[in-house]
Amino acid sequence: MAVALIEAFRLSARREPGRQSVIEVEAGRSRSRGEILGAALRLAEWLDREVSGHATVLLHGPGGAGYWAGLIAVLGSGRRLLPVGPDVTDADRASLVDSHRVAAVVETDPTSCWSSPPEGLPRSVVDLDTTPWNGGRDTLDRGGRSSLLLRSSGTTGRPGVVLREAPAIDRVASTLVQVLELGEEDRVLATIPMQHAYGIEHGVFAPMLAGASVAFKAGFDLMAGANALLEDTTVFPAVPVTLEAAARVGRRGTALRLAYTAGTRLPSGVREAFRAAWDVPVGDLYGMSEIGTITWGVDDDGSPVPGVSIGVIDPEDPSATPRMRREGAGEIVVRSDAMFKGYLDRCDVEPDPGRRVDGHLRTGDLGEIDASGRVRITGRAKLQFDVGGLKVNPEDVERTLGGTPGVREVAVVPVDLTETVTRVMAVVVPEDDRDRTGLETAVRDEARRLLPAHQRPRVIRFVSELPRSATGKMLRGRLQEAADLNEAVERSR
Repeated sequence: MAVALIEAFRLSARREPGRQSVIEVEAGRSRSRGEILGAALRLAEWLDREVSGHATVLLHGPGGAGYWAGLIAVLGSGRRLLPVGPDVTDADRASLVDSHRVAAVVETDPTSCWSSPPEGLPRSVVDLDTTPWNGGRDTLDRGGRSSLLLRSSGTTGRPGVVLREAPAIDRVASTLVQVLELGEEDRVLATIPMQHAYGIEHGVFAPMLAGASVAFKAGFDLMAGANALLEDTTVFPAVPVTLEAAARVGRRGTALRLAYTAGTRLPSGVREAFRAAWDVPVGDLYGMSEIGTITWGVDDDGSPVPGVSIGVIDPEDPSATPRMRREGAGEIVVRSDAMFKGYLDRCDVEPDPGRRVDGHLRTGDLGEIDASGRVRITGRAKLQFDVGGLKVNPEDVERTLGGTPGVREVAVVPVDLTETVTRVMAVVVPEDDRDRTGLETAVRDEARRLLPAHQRPRVIRFVSELPRSATGKMLRGRLQEAADLNEAVERSR
Protein backbone atom coordinates (compact mmCIF):
# COMPACT_ATOMS: atom_id res chain seq x y z
CA MET A 1 0.00 0.00 0.00
CA ALA A 2 1.27 3.49 -0.84
CA VAL A 3 1.55 6.31 1.65
CA ALA A 4 -1.90 7.91 1.51
CA LEU A 5 -0.65 11.35 0.47
CA ILE A 6 1.33 9.89 -2.46
CA GLU A 7 -1.59 7.71 -3.49
CA ALA A 8 -3.81 10.81 -3.45
CA PHE A 9 -1.36 12.66 -5.70
CA ARG A 10 -1.07 9.72 -8.13
CA LEU A 11 -4.83 9.54 -8.48
CA SER A 12 -5.21 13.30 -8.93
CA ALA A 13 -2.40 13.40 -11.52
CA ARG A 14 -4.03 10.67 -13.57
CA ARG A 15 -7.42 12.35 -13.29
CA GLU A 16 -6.18 15.87 -14.14
CA PRO A 17 -2.61 15.59 -15.46
CA GLY A 18 -2.56 19.16 -16.77
CA ARG A 19 -3.68 20.79 -13.54
CA GLN A 20 -1.16 23.21 -12.05
CA SER A 21 0.56 21.75 -9.00
CA VAL A 22 3.77 23.66 -8.12
CA ILE A 23 4.53 27.27 -9.07
CA GLU A 24 8.22 28.21 -8.76
CA VAL A 25 7.96 31.92 -8.03
CA GLU A 26 11.56 32.98 -8.66
CA ALA A 27 11.88 30.94 -11.86
CA GLY A 28 8.55 32.23 -13.14
CA ARG A 29 7.28 28.78 -14.16
CA SER A 30 4.74 26.23 -13.05
CA ARG A 31 4.62 22.45 -13.26
CA SER A 32 1.57 20.26 -13.67
CA ARG A 33 0.60 17.18 -11.72
CA GLY A 34 1.35 15.04 -14.74
CA GLU A 35 4.85 16.49 -15.17
CA ILE A 36 5.71 15.88 -11.53
CA LEU A 37 4.30 12.35 -11.52
CA GLY A 38 6.16 11.51 -14.73
CA ALA A 39 9.46 12.72 -13.27
CA ALA A 40 8.81 10.73 -10.09
CA LEU A 41 8.09 7.54 -12.03
CA ARG A 42 11.26 7.87 -14.10
CA LEU A 43 13.26 8.51 -10.95
CA ALA A 44 11.72 5.48 -9.20
CA GLU A 45 12.81 3.30 -12.13
CA TRP A 46 16.36 4.66 -11.77
CA LEU A 47 16.34 3.93 -8.03
CA ASP A 48 15.21 0.36 -8.68
CA ARG A 49 18.18 -0.12 -11.00
CA GLU A 50 20.76 1.50 -8.71
CA VAL A 51 19.91 0.71 -5.07
CA SER A 52 18.06 -1.79 -2.90
CA GLY A 53 14.39 -1.45 -2.09
CA HIS A 54 15.13 -0.47 1.52
CA ALA A 55 17.92 2.02 0.81
CA THR A 56 18.28 5.47 2.34
CA VAL A 57 18.22 8.20 -0.32
CA LEU A 58 19.45 11.74 0.29
CA LEU A 59 17.19 14.34 -1.35
CA HIS A 60 19.40 17.38 -1.87
CA GLY A 61 18.41 20.86 -3.00
CA PRO A 62 15.74 23.53 -2.68
CA GLY A 63 11.99 23.05 -2.70
CA GLY A 64 9.85 23.24 -5.79
CA ALA A 65 8.59 20.78 -8.39
CA GLY A 66 11.84 18.80 -8.42
CA TYR A 67 11.59 18.38 -4.67
CA TRP A 68 8.04 17.06 -4.97
CA ALA A 69 9.04 14.59 -7.68
CA GLY A 70 12.05 13.36 -5.70
CA LEU A 71 10.04 12.93 -2.53
CA ILE A 72 7.28 11.02 -4.32
CA ALA A 73 9.82 8.72 -5.98
CA VAL A 74 11.68 7.86 -2.78
CA LEU A 75 8.68 7.43 -0.47
CA GLY A 76 6.43 5.90 -3.12
CA SER A 77 9.03 3.24 -3.90
CA GLY A 78 9.26 2.26 -0.23
CA ARG A 79 12.65 3.74 0.60
CA ARG A 80 13.93 5.96 3.40
CA LEU A 81 14.06 9.69 2.62
CA LEU A 82 16.68 12.04 4.08
CA PRO A 83 16.04 15.64 2.88
CA VAL A 84 18.98 18.05 3.06
CA GLY A 85 18.98 21.69 1.97
CA PRO A 86 21.62 23.40 -0.18
CA ASP A 87 22.79 25.53 2.77
CA VAL A 88 24.19 22.51 4.63
CA THR A 89 27.98 22.32 4.64
CA ASP A 90 29.91 19.65 2.73
CA ALA A 91 31.20 18.25 6.03
CA ASP A 92 27.67 17.93 7.41
CA ARG A 93 26.38 16.25 4.25
CA ALA A 94 29.28 13.80 4.25
CA SER A 95 28.64 12.97 7.91
CA LEU A 96 24.98 12.21 7.18
CA VAL A 97 25.92 10.01 4.23
CA ASP A 98 28.27 8.03 6.44
CA SER A 99 26.10 7.71 9.56
CA HIS A 100 22.96 6.71 7.63
CA ARG A 101 24.67 4.70 4.88
CA VAL A 102 23.07 6.78 2.17
CA ALA A 103 22.93 4.69 -1.00
CA ALA A 104 22.06 7.41 -3.54
CA VAL A 105 21.62 11.16 -3.94
CA VAL A 106 18.71 12.78 -5.75
CA GLU A 107 19.27 16.41 -6.76
CA THR A 108 16.10 18.52 -6.92
CA ASP A 109 17.62 21.35 -8.99
CA PRO A 110 20.47 21.14 -11.55
CA THR A 111 21.68 24.62 -10.57
CA SER A 112 22.39 23.76 -6.91
CA CYS A 113 23.90 20.28 -7.01
CA TRP A 114 26.31 19.00 -4.38
CA SER A 115 29.67 19.99 -5.83
CA SER A 116 31.77 17.22 -4.28
CA PRO A 117 29.70 14.16 -3.30
CA PRO A 118 31.45 11.01 -2.07
CA GLU A 119 33.09 9.11 -4.90
CA GLY A 120 31.04 6.23 -6.25
CA LEU A 121 27.73 7.36 -4.76
CA PRO A 122 24.97 7.05 -7.42
CA ARG A 123 23.41 10.42 -8.20
CA SER A 124 20.51 11.58 -10.35
CA VAL A 125 19.04 15.00 -11.08
CA VAL A 126 15.25 15.22 -11.22
CA ASP A 127 14.25 15.65 -14.87
CA LEU A 128 11.02 17.58 -15.40
CA ASP A 129 11.61 18.47 -19.06
CA THR A 130 11.87 15.06 -20.74
CA THR A 131 8.99 13.65 -22.73
CA PRO A 132 6.31 12.49 -20.28
CA TRP A 133 6.67 9.07 -18.72
CA ASN A 134 6.15 6.30 -21.28
CA GLY A 135 3.62 4.35 -19.27
CA GLY A 136 5.86 1.54 -18.05
CA ARG A 137 5.38 -0.25 -14.75
CA ASP A 138 4.15 2.03 -11.96
CA THR A 139 6.46 1.37 -9.00
CA LEU A 140 5.05 3.98 -6.62
CA ASP A 141 2.78 1.57 -4.75
CA ARG A 142 5.27 0.51 -2.05
CA GLY A 143 4.97 3.50 0.25
CA GLY A 144 3.68 1.52 3.22
CA ARG A 145 7.23 0.48 4.06
CA SER A 146 8.78 3.93 3.53
CA SER A 147 10.16 6.22 6.22
CA LEU A 148 11.50 9.74 6.70
CA LEU A 149 14.55 11.15 8.49
CA LEU A 150 14.36 14.77 9.68
CA ARG A 151 16.95 16.83 11.50
CA SER A 152 15.67 17.84 14.94
CA SER A 153 16.71 21.13 16.55
CA GLY A 154 16.98 19.64 20.01
CA THR A 155 14.28 21.56 21.88
CA THR A 156 13.44 18.34 23.74
CA GLY A 157 16.99 18.28 25.06
CA ARG A 158 17.96 15.61 22.53
CA PRO A 159 19.05 17.09 19.18
CA GLY A 160 19.44 14.48 16.49
CA VAL A 161 17.81 12.84 13.50
CA VAL A 162 14.14 11.94 13.88
CA LEU A 163 12.74 8.77 12.29
CA ARG A 164 9.12 8.82 11.11
CA GLU A 165 7.43 5.80 9.58
CA ALA A 166 4.72 5.81 6.90
CA PRO A 167 1.64 5.89 9.20
CA ALA A 168 3.05 8.89 11.09
CA ILE A 169 3.72 10.73 7.81
CA ASP A 170 0.11 10.22 6.74
CA ARG A 171 -1.24 11.23 10.14
CA VAL A 172 0.75 14.48 10.15
CA ALA A 173 -0.61 15.34 6.70
CA SER A 174 -4.24 14.41 7.42
CA THR A 175 -4.28 16.39 10.67
CA LEU A 176 -3.10 19.53 8.89
CA VAL A 177 -5.63 19.10 6.09
CA GLN A 178 -8.34 18.85 8.74
CA VAL A 179 -7.39 21.79 10.97
CA LEU A 180 -6.43 24.11 8.09
CA GLU A 181 -9.45 23.00 6.03
CA LEU A 182 -7.25 22.60 2.96
CA GLY A 183 -8.85 21.71 -0.36
CA GLU A 184 -8.10 21.49 -4.07
CA GLU A 185 -8.92 25.15 -4.61
CA ASP A 186 -6.30 26.33 -2.14
CA ARG A 187 -2.87 27.66 -3.06
CA VAL A 188 -0.21 27.55 -0.34
CA LEU A 189 2.71 30.00 -0.38
CA ALA A 190 5.67 27.89 0.82
CA THR A 191 8.72 29.91 1.93
CA ILE A 192 10.06 27.73 4.79
CA PRO A 193 13.10 25.50 4.01
CA MET A 194 11.85 22.07 2.99
CA GLN A 195 14.43 20.06 4.92
CA HIS A 196 12.78 21.15 8.17
CA ALA A 197 9.61 19.62 9.58
CA TYR A 198 7.60 22.85 9.29
CA GLY A 199 8.58 23.30 5.65
CA ILE A 200 7.99 19.75 4.46
CA GLU A 201 4.73 19.27 6.40
CA HIS A 202 3.11 22.53 5.29
CA GLY A 203 4.76 23.02 1.90
CA VAL A 204 4.53 19.42 0.65
CA PHE A 205 2.68 16.83 2.75
CA ALA A 206 -0.57 18.67 3.55
CA PRO A 207 -1.03 20.31 0.11
CA MET A 208 -0.19 17.04 -1.64
CA LEU A 209 -2.82 15.12 0.33
CA ALA A 210 -5.44 17.86 -0.14
CA GLY A 211 -4.75 18.31 -3.86
CA ALA A 212 -3.88 21.99 -3.29
CA SER A 213 -1.30 23.82 -5.39
CA VAL A 214 1.86 25.33 -3.93
CA ALA A 215 3.73 28.51 -4.84
CA PHE A 216 7.34 27.91 -3.78
CA LYS A 217 9.62 30.81 -2.90
CA ALA A 218 12.92 30.30 -1.05
CA GLY A 219 12.38 32.81 1.75
CA PHE A 220 10.01 35.78 1.90
CA ASP A 221 10.81 39.28 0.65
CA LEU A 222 8.84 42.44 0.00
CA MET A 223 8.94 42.04 -3.78
CA ALA A 224 8.49 38.52 -5.15
CA GLY A 225 7.18 37.17 -1.86
CA ALA A 226 4.62 39.92 -1.47
CA ASN A 227 3.55 39.57 -5.10
CA ALA A 228 3.00 35.84 -4.57
CA LEU A 229 0.69 36.66 -1.67
CA LEU A 230 -1.29 38.92 -3.96
CA GLU A 231 -1.58 36.34 -6.75
CA ASP A 232 -4.15 33.73 -5.72
CA THR A 233 -2.44 32.55 -2.52
CA THR A 234 -5.08 31.40 -0.04
CA VAL A 235 -2.96 29.97 2.80
CA PHE A 236 0.34 31.34 4.12
CA PRO A 237 2.40 29.32 6.64
CA ALA A 238 4.96 31.75 8.02
CA VAL A 239 7.18 32.77 10.91
CA PRO A 240 6.72 36.00 12.89
CA VAL A 241 9.35 37.98 10.98
CA THR A 242 7.71 37.22 7.61
CA LEU A 243 4.28 38.27 8.86
CA GLU A 244 5.84 41.47 10.17
CA ALA A 245 7.31 42.16 6.73
CA ALA A 246 4.11 41.20 4.90
CA ALA A 247 2.07 43.55 7.09
CA ARG A 248 3.86 46.48 5.42
CA VAL A 249 2.49 45.60 1.98
CA GLY A 250 -0.95 44.28 2.87
CA ARG A 251 -3.95 44.58 0.64
CA ARG A 252 -7.54 43.76 1.53
CA GLY A 253 -9.77 41.79 -0.78
CA THR A 254 -7.21 39.24 -2.02
CA ALA A 255 -7.72 35.47 -2.18
CA LEU A 256 -5.78 35.03 1.08
CA ARG A 257 -8.01 33.42 3.72
CA LEU A 258 -5.55 32.30 6.41
CA ALA A 259 -2.04 33.03 7.67
CA TYR A 260 -0.35 31.36 10.59
CA THR A 261 3.00 30.99 12.34
CA ALA A 262 4.96 28.31 14.15
CA GLY A 263 8.33 28.02 15.83
CA THR A 264 7.97 30.87 18.31
CA ARG A 265 5.16 32.91 19.84
CA LEU A 266 3.75 35.66 17.63
CA PRO A 267 3.86 39.14 19.24
CA SER A 268 0.38 40.61 19.55
CA GLY A 269 1.42 43.78 17.73
CA VAL A 270 2.52 41.82 14.67
CA ARG A 271 -0.70 39.80 14.69
CA GLU A 272 -2.81 42.95 14.83
CA ALA A 273 -0.80 44.69 12.11
CA PHE A 274 -1.04 41.76 9.71
CA ARG A 275 -4.73 41.26 10.34
CA ALA A 276 -5.41 44.95 9.77
CA ALA A 277 -3.34 45.00 6.57
CA TRP A 278 -4.74 41.83 4.96
CA ASP A 279 -8.11 41.41 6.71
CA VAL A 280 -7.54 37.70 7.41
CA PRO A 281 -7.31 35.68 10.64
CA VAL A 282 -3.89 34.71 11.96
CA GLY A 283 -3.35 31.29 13.50
CA ASP A 284 -0.76 29.90 15.89
CA LEU A 285 0.55 26.37 15.46
CA TYR A 286 2.64 24.56 18.04
CA GLY A 287 4.47 21.49 16.81
CA MET A 288 7.68 19.49 16.85
CA SER A 289 9.76 17.44 14.44
CA GLU A 290 9.17 14.45 16.71
CA ILE A 291 5.38 14.74 16.80
CA GLY A 292 4.02 17.01 14.09
CA THR A 293 1.24 19.43 15.00
CA ILE A 294 0.38 19.55 18.70
CA THR A 295 -1.98 22.52 19.13
CA TRP A 296 -3.76 24.89 16.79
CA GLY A 297 -5.65 28.11 17.42
CA VAL A 298 -6.71 31.26 15.60
CA ASP A 299 -6.19 34.60 17.33
CA ASP A 300 -5.85 32.84 20.68
CA ASP A 301 -4.03 30.11 22.59
CA GLY A 302 -4.23 26.73 20.89
CA SER A 303 -6.09 23.52 21.65
CA PRO A 304 -4.73 20.00 21.05
CA VAL A 305 -5.42 18.75 17.53
CA PRO A 306 -7.15 15.38 16.98
CA GLY A 307 -5.04 12.41 18.04
CA VAL A 308 -2.97 14.38 20.57
CA SER A 309 -2.83 13.89 24.34
CA ILE A 310 -1.10 16.63 26.34
CA GLY A 311 -0.13 17.23 29.95
CA VAL A 312 2.41 18.97 32.19
CA ILE A 313 5.02 17.77 34.66
CA ASP A 314 7.27 19.50 37.16
CA PRO A 315 10.47 20.23 35.15
CA GLU A 316 12.52 20.19 38.37
CA ASP A 317 11.32 16.73 39.45
CA PRO A 318 14.46 14.55 39.36
CA SER A 319 12.59 11.24 39.39
CA ALA A 320 12.43 8.99 36.32
CA THR A 321 8.61 9.08 36.37
CA PRO A 322 7.38 12.55 37.38
CA ARG A 323 3.63 12.85 37.90
CA MET A 324 1.73 14.09 34.86
CA ARG A 325 -1.17 16.51 35.25
CA ARG A 326 -3.81 17.52 32.68
CA GLU A 327 -4.07 21.08 33.97
CA GLY A 328 -1.69 23.66 35.38
CA ALA A 329 1.82 24.91 34.64
CA GLY A 330 5.01 22.97 33.97
CA GLU A 331 6.95 21.25 31.22
CA ILE A 332 4.71 20.17 28.34
CA VAL A 333 4.53 16.42 27.60
CA VAL A 334 2.78 15.07 24.49
CA ARG A 335 1.59 11.81 22.97
CA SER A 336 0.32 11.71 19.39
CA ASP A 337 -0.94 9.34 16.72
CA ALA A 338 1.84 10.88 14.61
CA MET A 339 4.56 10.13 17.18
CA PHE A 340 8.02 9.51 15.75
CA LYS A 341 9.67 6.09 16.01
CA GLY A 342 12.70 7.57 17.75
CA TYR A 343 15.99 9.39 17.29
CA LEU A 344 18.27 7.63 14.82
CA ASP A 345 21.70 9.22 14.76
CA ARG A 346 23.19 6.15 13.05
CA CYS A 347 21.52 3.49 10.97
CA ASP A 348 23.20 0.61 12.80
CA VAL A 349 21.51 1.21 16.17
CA GLU A 350 17.95 0.97 17.47
CA PRO A 351 15.97 4.24 17.51
CA ASP A 352 16.10 6.10 20.83
CA PRO A 353 12.49 6.86 21.87
CA GLY A 354 13.51 9.97 23.81
CA ARG A 355 12.50 10.99 27.32
CA ARG A 356 8.93 9.85 27.94
CA VAL A 357 6.45 9.97 30.81
CA ASP A 358 3.47 7.59 30.59
CA GLY A 359 4.05 7.33 26.85
CA HIS A 360 4.22 11.13 26.50
CA LEU A 361 7.35 12.79 25.11
CA ARG A 362 8.98 15.49 27.20
CA THR A 363 9.11 18.54 24.93
CA GLY A 364 11.47 20.81 26.86
CA ASP A 365 8.86 23.58 26.52
CA LEU A 366 7.23 25.31 29.47
CA GLY A 367 3.53 26.08 29.34
CA GLU A 368 0.13 26.24 30.98
CA ILE A 369 -2.99 24.16 30.35
CA ASP A 370 -6.28 25.67 31.48
CA ALA A 371 -9.46 23.90 32.57
CA SER A 372 -10.80 23.84 29.00
CA GLY A 373 -7.63 22.19 27.68
CA ARG A 374 -6.23 25.25 25.94
CA VAL A 375 -2.44 25.45 25.92
CA ARG A 376 -0.21 28.50 26.28
CA ILE A 377 3.53 28.14 25.74
CA THR A 378 5.47 30.35 28.15
CA GLY A 379 9.11 29.54 27.47
CA ARG A 380 11.85 26.97 27.01
CA ALA A 381 13.10 24.59 29.63
CA LYS A 382 16.26 24.29 27.58
CA LEU A 383 18.63 26.66 25.84
CA GLN A 384 17.47 26.66 22.21
CA PHE A 385 16.19 29.80 20.53
CA ASP A 386 14.67 30.74 17.18
CA VAL A 387 16.30 32.64 14.32
CA GLY A 388 13.92 33.26 11.43
CA GLY A 389 11.75 30.32 12.48
CA LEU A 390 14.72 27.91 12.61
CA LYS A 391 16.10 26.57 15.88
CA VAL A 392 19.60 27.32 17.15
CA ASN A 393 21.13 25.07 19.78
CA PRO A 394 23.83 27.30 21.32
CA GLU A 395 25.82 24.33 22.59
CA ASP A 396 26.17 22.99 19.04
CA VAL A 397 27.44 26.37 17.80
CA GLU A 398 29.79 26.68 20.76
CA ARG A 399 31.34 23.27 20.07
CA THR A 400 31.91 24.23 16.45
CA LEU A 401 33.41 27.67 17.05
CA GLY A 402 35.42 26.44 20.03
CA GLY A 403 37.71 24.60 17.61
CA THR A 404 38.92 27.84 16.03
CA PRO A 405 42.65 28.38 16.71
CA GLY A 406 43.07 31.18 19.23
CA VAL A 407 39.69 30.66 20.94
CA ARG A 408 39.88 29.55 24.57
CA GLU A 409 36.15 29.63 25.29
CA VAL A 410 33.02 30.69 23.47
CA ALA A 411 29.39 31.13 24.49
CA VAL A 412 26.41 31.82 22.26
CA VAL A 413 23.32 33.88 23.13
CA PRO A 414 20.41 35.36 21.16
CA VAL A 415 20.24 39.06 20.35
CA ASP A 416 16.70 40.40 19.93
CA LEU A 417 16.81 43.23 17.41
CA THR A 418 13.02 43.62 17.34
CA GLU A 419 10.07 41.62 18.64
CA THR A 420 10.41 39.28 15.66
CA VAL A 421 14.06 39.49 14.57
CA THR A 422 16.63 37.50 16.53
CA ARG A 423 20.29 37.02 15.64
CA VAL A 424 23.15 34.94 17.04
CA MET A 425 25.86 36.55 19.16
CA ALA A 426 29.12 34.76 20.04
CA VAL A 427 30.95 35.87 23.18
CA VAL A 428 34.59 34.82 22.78
CA VAL A 429 37.42 34.49 25.30
CA PRO A 430 40.74 34.59 23.34
CA GLU A 431 43.66 32.36 24.28
CA ASP A 432 46.04 35.32 24.46
CA ASP A 433 46.41 38.95 23.46
CA ARG A 434 46.46 38.25 19.75
CA ASP A 435 44.89 40.62 17.24
CA ARG A 436 41.11 40.64 17.81
CA THR A 437 40.33 41.59 14.21
CA GLY A 438 42.20 38.58 12.88
CA LEU A 439 40.56 36.27 15.41
CA GLU A 440 37.10 37.59 14.56
CA THR A 441 37.80 36.89 10.88
CA ALA A 442 38.92 33.35 11.75
CA VAL A 443 35.77 32.69 13.79
CA ARG A 444 33.54 33.95 10.97
CA ASP A 445 35.42 31.82 8.43
CA GLU A 446 34.94 28.75 10.61
CA ALA A 447 31.23 29.53 10.96
CA ARG A 448 30.80 29.89 7.19
CA ARG A 449 32.60 26.59 6.64
CA LEU A 450 30.79 24.48 9.21
CA LEU A 451 27.46 26.09 10.15
CA PRO A 452 24.21 26.76 8.25
CA ALA A 453 23.41 30.43 7.78
CA HIS A 454 20.89 30.80 10.61
CA GLN A 455 23.40 29.44 13.17
CA ARG A 456 26.27 31.75 12.23
CA PRO A 457 26.97 34.59 14.67
CA ARG A 458 25.99 37.98 13.31
CA VAL A 459 27.75 39.64 16.25
CA ILE A 460 31.07 38.65 17.87
CA ARG A 461 32.18 40.19 21.16
CA PHE A 462 35.40 39.58 23.09
CA VAL A 463 35.66 39.31 26.88
CA SER A 464 38.45 38.30 29.25
CA GLU A 465 36.34 35.61 30.92
CA LEU A 466 32.83 34.19 30.91
CA PRO A 467 30.61 34.77 33.96
CA ARG A 468 30.37 31.64 36.11
CA SER A 469 28.86 30.60 39.44
CA ALA A 470 30.88 29.45 42.42
CA THR A 471 30.51 25.88 41.21
CA GLY A 472 31.79 26.75 37.74
CA LYS A 473 28.41 26.73 35.97
CA MET A 474 28.18 29.29 33.18
CA LEU A 475 25.77 32.12 34.00
CA ARG A 476 24.17 32.55 30.59
CA GLY A 477 21.80 35.18 31.87
CA ARG A 478 24.75 37.52 32.47
CA LEU A 479 26.47 36.92 29.15
CA GLN A 480 24.73 39.75 27.34
CA GLU A 481 25.64 42.21 30.09
CA ALA A 482 29.25 41.02 30.04
CA ALA A 483 29.45 41.51 26.29
CA ASP A 484 27.94 45.03 26.27
CA LEU A 485 24.70 44.04 24.54
CA ASN A 486 23.63 47.53 23.52
CA GLU A 487 26.76 48.11 21.46
CA ALA A 488 26.48 44.62 19.99
CA VAL A 489 22.92 45.19 18.86
CA GLU A 490 23.86 48.50 17.26
CA ARG A 491 26.69 46.84 15.30
CA SER A 492 24.40 44.09 14.04
CA ARG A 493 21.85 46.36 12.41
